[in-house]
Amino acid sequence: MTVHEIIGLMGLKSTVPQIIQLFETCELGKPPKSVNANQGNKSFQDKKNQLSFGFKFDITNERFYPPVSPKQDDYNFECYLTSVVLFSGGSGRKKTADTKADAFWEGFISPKSSYEECLAFFDMKGEEDTIIRKPLNEVAEVVVWFSGDRSRITDMELRIMETREIFSMYNFDTQYTMNKVKQAYSLLVKWLFDNRYLILPEQAYQETLGLDHAALLEFTGKYLKNHIWTTQLVEDPLLVSFLYKIGSNQSITIPGGESVNVYIKHLYIKASGKWDQHQDIYNNSTMAAVDEFESSIHLDEAQSLQFLQTLTSMFELFKQVPKEDFFL
Repeated sequence: MTVHEIIGLMGLKSTVPQIIQLFETCELGKPPKSVNANQGNKSFQDKKNQLSFGFKFDITNERFYPPVSPKQDDYNFECYLTSVVLFSGGSGRKKTADTKADAFWEGFISPKSSYEECLAFFDMKGEEDTIIRKPLNEVAEVVVWFSGDRSRITDMELRIMETREIFSMYNFDTQYTMNKVKQAYSLLVKWLFDNRYLILPEQAYQETLGLDHAALLEFTGKYLKNHIWTTQLVEDPLLVSFLYKIGSNQSITIPGGESVNVYIKHLYIKASGKWDQHQDIYNNSTMAAVDEFESSIHLDEAQSLQFLQTLTSMFELFKQVPKEDFFL
């Protein structure tokens, strides 16, 4: 087995003959038929060859989306080979030497390769970074970590290339009970659409997209596959950072020192005119009562327009805050 053969296996479903053969070759037992929602992923260690194989189902790559549930129970899902740790050198005094035969690495870099050799192999210019990422094909990439002085490789891993997810399918799933303010996310799509922040075919922008919740969800399913990933947005780091920020209960500090909460759920409730009532229930009742109250809120046309304007205003305020970068 060589590194090139493993690269060819990346992204394959766990039940295909090639993966079954891999498990037999590496004496790993039987590959997983599925991964459940609680597990998230499964890993298998080949101690003899110092390899680790990872399988998962929730992959932010359109080739593997949405996850497939063979029994349609939305709990057990088909899984794919998503990562292979080729080398992990350890740290401190517990450094580990690579014991694989040179033939395994032939025609590729190895843990013995220098920083300069890696740059030359991947035809990259040095940016004095301690991490190198390079696509190997349409599915997989290699990630190489170096020590702080870039004198040696510390880790090397193959991965399926994934994008960053900002809002998941659960934000747009009408059956998902944990999301109490579903209309907030459909209106967010409307806001992104109106400002042409979405990467869509021009025919999509020729459609008339109103405020109706059901119609917005239909549009989201048709053009966005019920999620918002960074690859679906125009190139604007501030927009991406803003969307990450409003996705959780966070505040921004604007010039002058004022703290402004930008959580989309809070903005939505305030647009309904029921914020004080919400806070009274939150402070004096049960969380079940809070959930019930939040689920009962539905914005009318005027309130929806106010909510859209609030998103615009918050984004303008956000632009005044020191730039934030999000790396996953």
